[in-house]
Amino acid sequence: MKQITDELISCMHQMTNENITETRERVNKLFDFIELSQTLWGSVPSIIISAEPEKKEPEEVDISRNETSQRMIVTSSSDTTSLGTPMERKLKGGILKGRHGDIYVPEKIVRMHGFEHGDYIEAIGDRLKDLVFIKRKNSVTKHESNRIEIDYCVITKTSDGLLVADHHITNGKLTRIKLDGESPYQFLISQRDSETYSLKDGSVVSIAYHESDPLSFRVVWCYPERTNELARPEPKPSSFYKDTTSKKESIWTDVELNLLKDKKIVIIGADFRSSDFMPLAESGNFTLDVFSGDESKTRLKAAVKNKDLIISASEHSSHRSSGLAKECAKKYKIPFRAAPTSQSSIKKAMIHGIKEAYIPFHSFF
Repeated sequence: MKQITDELISCMHQMTNENITETRERVNKLFDFIELSQTLWGSVPSIIISAEPEKKEPEEVDISRNETSQRMIVTSSSDTTSLGTPMERKLKGGILKGRHGDIYVPEKIVRMHGFEHGDYIEAIGDRLKDLVFIKRKNSVTKHESNRIEIDYCVITKTSDGLLVADHHITNGKLTRIKLDGESPYQFLISQRDSETYSLKDGSVVSIAYHESDPLSFRVVWCYPERTNELARPEPKPSSFYKDTTSKKESIWTDVELNLLKDKKIVIIGADFRSSDFMPLAESGNFTLDVFSGDESKTRLKAAVKNKDLIISASEHSSHRSSGLAKECAKKYKIPFRAAPTSQSSIKKAMIHGIKEAYIPFHSFF
């Protein structure tokens, strides 16, 4: 979170009468990143970025032709309207074509700063690995990029051991990937990408490809794993849980059975896993309702009223659904728990929420 806070402060300090619109866009993107991180992982992951260099007077900025192999400053004009050079967005990262050679902009920098195809970027630093990238002017040609990106693709392993991506998470739901909006599509993950990102069943990635050639795709980003619980980001095929986990996780101890008997529990944000959670209720002899979180506010409020516990499956809950779940819990004075969508985490939230009902809010992240 500190990196994001520092970036927000830096944006505000650099705001002038001429760049108010650009500053607002940058601040909005940073808050979008915070909101997304909270939704997926419950907190903002640490992101290592180069520190901003100390500002120098114009006469101190100098490029010697003898130093071009070590020092790269894409432009050195004192005219702020022409600072930087247009970034050419690649499937992974971007390229700045400078007078003394091309500079690669790493994918994490592109995503962190929200750089787009055609943005005017200035790269400053003494060594390539220490470059600081600053956007000087917004793109006017971003529509010319033929790069297509699909976020939050869920990796699954086939019966013959291959890794594929044919579903992605949108609005908290697991949805089939359809490049043309109609026909299901499956990406077969290459050995190179698998090894580069240490991919496994359940990894969540971003995939990019050239619009005219889906076979050109590459995995360009792998979302970080926050805890041991998230080492296998949900969701997985329901058959996986029916054959293995659900049988194991549906077993309750006698103490737990007495604790949960006749209780009424609501889970919000994981309706696609309802078939895996229902056996817990059946074997535990308690009532369980599961909602996506996209239902109307009136319906959700009516559904949770008089319940004993509300659980937000925060790993895939939308900001709206998690916020609404908390609002209902406060209004009706119902214990609230936030947990990943694995059965073990949901089960843990159930026990804790009923046993420790005097604690109104608790998260298992």
